[in-house]
Amino acid sequence: MPICKVCGHVEKDWLADHLAEAHDMSVEAYLEAHPGAPTVSQRLLDRYEEERAKDKDQRPRRRLPPTPDELTVRLGSVEFPVNTDVPAEACLPLPDNYRLPRKKGLGKDIQHALVSLRRQRSVYIWGLPGSGKDALLSAWSAYTRTPASIYQVEPGVDIKSWFYSRSFDKDGTSYEEGELLRDLRDGYTTSDGRQVPKLIVLSDFDRADRAQVEHIRLAADSIMGRVKGPRGVTYPVLPGTIIAATANTPGGGDTRGRMTSANVIDASILDRFERTFHFRWMDWGDEGPIVRAKFPVLAEKCPDVFDTMKGITSVLRKAIAAEDLYAEFSHRALCTILGHAEDLIFCNGGNVSTHLLKKATRAWLDKLPDEDSRQTAINLMDPYIEGGAIEEGDTSHITTGDESLVNW
Repeated sequence: MPICKVCGHVEKDWLADHLAEAHDMSVEAYLEAHPGAPTVSQRLLDRYEEERAKDKDQRPRRRLPPTPDELTVRLGSVEFPVNTDVPAEACLPLPDNYRLPRKKGLGKDIQHALVSLRRQRSVYIWGLPGSGKDALLSAWSAYTRTPASIYQVEPGVDIKSWFYSRSFDKDGTSYEEGELLRDLRDGYTTSDGRQVPKLIVLSDFDRADRAQVEHIRLAADSIMGRVKGPRGVTYPVLPGTIIAATANTPGGGDTRGRMTSANVIDASILDRFERTFHFRWMDWGDEGPIVRAKFPVLAEKCPDVFDTMKGITSVLRKAIAAEDLYAEFSHRALCTILGHAEDLIFCNGGNVSTHLLKKATRAWLDKLPDEDSRQTAINLMDPYIEGGAIEEGDTSHITTGDESLVNW
């Protein structure tokens, strides 16, 4: 217990109050007059140290950021390493307002594809237009900094030139290696010389004819991928390279008659892809937040539009699945209507005109191939749109005179 050096008073724990009341003296002045004199009990000092140690244990500890080799990104339930030494320009771009679907249907389809990407499996992904096949691969490349190249398959394209081409000049015959050959064999080389396997995306693979598809046979071999170069030389595909094909059909041609350029693919080639997954359209629980982010003007000025489009999207897709409507209503189609609605607001000085959706649906309805399909779609949309969906031949907005369009 501290003892006052002035009067001999004994204090239990802390001498400061006694010094102030009895001697009108601060602790600083007391210690100046009596250097080293105790002013606090050992019991109180011990308690203070205990509380300080307890606070130190409970205090959040700062963690050092991960080293480049330890950096990872989690997509859904799968964790991926990130190639921090690969620049963004060597990867596919992240789609605008991309959001990884997590709900039933497409969310589960994507999880299976992510597992295959994590294990570096070749994969064949098929689904109706706008189901996010290429978007997933592009986003995965961007998030994980995986170098990637996308090759668009079109009827008549000389796929052989992707591997090598032959030319003639005064010195004779010469060969030039193609980009796909180099991608498969060499991958991507970082600035410090590290060789990184690439993601090779073959988009619209079911548009390839028999001759075009044959060029992929060796490269997609699940035992040891090889790539054929000039003069019959074959090279091993760089281990870790992922070949991902996207298509609208599972490889047997389009039985619906909507994808007329889709071809039947040799089953022995399809079998070389280690994994095959069918992507369905998004659940509105995923799609709703995406379109709200894509169309902020609508979200601010007329948010009820999205509830209306939820109903329209559901009824149209059900009719398409039941083959009652000969059309497609993909995410792109949904964005077509919402995008035209925003354009109408912009051209109306930022004001929301009456019957906005009735006008905006024109941008999609006029894509339909025949009058029966168009009328079926209108009948399905009618209950959801104020004033009804647009009618063929509706000229009520047209007038004569100087004002040719009134509240159009």
